[in-house]
Amino acid sequence: MEFIDLSTVTRCSLPQKLFRNANQTCALARSTHSCGSFVFLINYLDVFFCQFKLPTISIYGVISAFLLMVHFSLLFMLTKYFFVPNLVTLIEFAPMTMFGITFLIFGPSIFVSYYNSAWMICDPQRGSLSPLQFAKMVGDILRYFVIGLMVLSMQGYRAEGVTLWSCMTFILTGMGYLYIVTKKSYQIKLMDTDLNLVKFRVTVFLYTFSLVLLLIVVVSHATFQRSLVKGTSKPENYLDMDSGDEILGKYQKQKVFTRRQLWLKMVNGYDNMKDSHVVYKVLMVPIFFAVSNFFPVISKDRFLIGWNKYINCLCLIVLPLICLPHGFKAVSWLIMLLVCWALSILAFISTHSLRRPDNVWIFAFLGLIISSVAMNLLSREIENVTWQYISIQFDVKPDVTALMYFGLGEMFSEAVVVRCLQQRKMWDATFGVVMSIVTYAIFLAFPLLFYQGCFNSSSSIITTASTETGIHFIFLIVSTSLLHISMSGYEFRISLFYYLLVLTVIYVTLQWMIHYDWMLSLATLHKVKLINKGFI
Repeated sequence: MEFIDLSTVTRCSLPQKLFRNANQTCALARSTHSCGSFVFLINYLDVFFCQFKLPTISIYGVISAFLLMVHFSLLFMLTKYFFVPNLVTLIEFAPMTMFGITFLIFGPSIFVSYYNSAWMICDPQRGSLSPLQFAKMVGDILRYFVIGLMVLSMQGYRAEGVTLWSCMTFILTGMGYLYIVTKKSYQIKLMDTDLNLVKFRVTVFLYTFSLVLLLIVVVSHATFQRSLVKGTSKPENYLDMDSGDEILGKYQKQKVFTRRQLWLKMVNGYDNMKDSHVVYKVLMVPIFFAVSNFFPVISKDRFLIGWNKYINCLCLIVLPLICLPHGFKAVSWLIMLLVCWALSILAFISTHSLRRPDNVWIFAFLGLIISSVAMNLLSREIENVTWQYISIQFDVKPDVTALMYFGLGEMFSEAVVVRCLQQRKMWDATFGVVMSIVTYAIFLAFPLLFYQGCFNSSSSIITTASTETGIHFIFLIVSTSLLHISMSGYEFRISLFYYLLVLTVIYVTLQWMIHYDWMLSLATLHKVKLINKGFI
């Protein structure tokens, strides 16, 4: 068993005993590759210390806190007022149970731009980040599970026994296999047996996950069909329709509001964010106005179910431009551009601005995609700000930073989605959200590392001691949570919330004690061979 030791790599930090002025920090930011390891849109260290010449790190800390507050505020608005309504519409229209449809679509929608191989997490030009990236994935799995169950427990929920045990079995099985395949030291060379072994294990992951998804689809659809109450269909009456309306759809044109009035109702942030605090509404109204012109929201709570012809057409035009920073190849991005613009023209000529379209769920899915892409952009910027400030200020080990502080954006969005679904009393959907994001994070972790080029001759080790500690806690938390829920009659009670809170505090305390060398990691309690390679 071998581990990579990241304690001696060149980090993005200066000795705290020295006076760190702007020139020193600027030189560090431009000369050390790890400072820009997670730069996605903006290199904040370069901007503030090389261009604005900030005198101290403390001022940069205040700016970082402000940037995080802004990013989380925008993420909250996009999640609650754009992502959730479209998700609810898809749940209501899908011929599946609430749990089934949320399990299928929530995970991909959150990871839509993270798992599309557009963001190179192991870019050779920035150095091999496979140990750091795998640490982030392990931390994500732990955070998604803990936060999701804690939010469920605060409100209370009773799961079906078969569904609960099936989901937990999938999670434990996938996590066990992930642990087995990542603890091996691979030596990847051309036509090497290890490369074939990695390909085989990636295939096993994808094949197993496909079977899981297929099982969810079949069982969910069959359950929905059994519970469907067949009603007598009301005969259509076309006498009151205008001439030519039969061609455009079965829904009658409304004559209460004009196109301008419908548009004003869509972009009025003060009314649409009525359940938020007054101060937050006032601050976010201008941003809501700008975003709502391009992000469609299909919801039964709005007039004409939120349908606005021009906003949906603009969404298809803007979607490729928002995806541009994700690093798509030129050919792929050009194909997406042509497809989206062609669909925009088709939607413009085939729909009416004063009539709800027949297949409204298609536009809800469109709004879900564009909002999730924007949410992913904000999540990546949150990671960037967190990485650069913590690295330069506290000199924390890179894998500890990824384990403890990455994935905050997705975790925050998950909590907001679960809470909003609870308020709508969609209890099975809340459980599906939590199980979906955890299961997707586990079963797609190893394939993502492989397809992003993290396995090569210069980077053969991906497990760190702190990562191994996180894996042990995942098994502990998942297994004991399953035991707790089973003993509680399959109910998520407040006692589970306190139990998970205590385990999380213990985990965080243990990782910090390991960082300060007050104790050895769970993975280094025996003699191991430390290998230092491939981070820079």
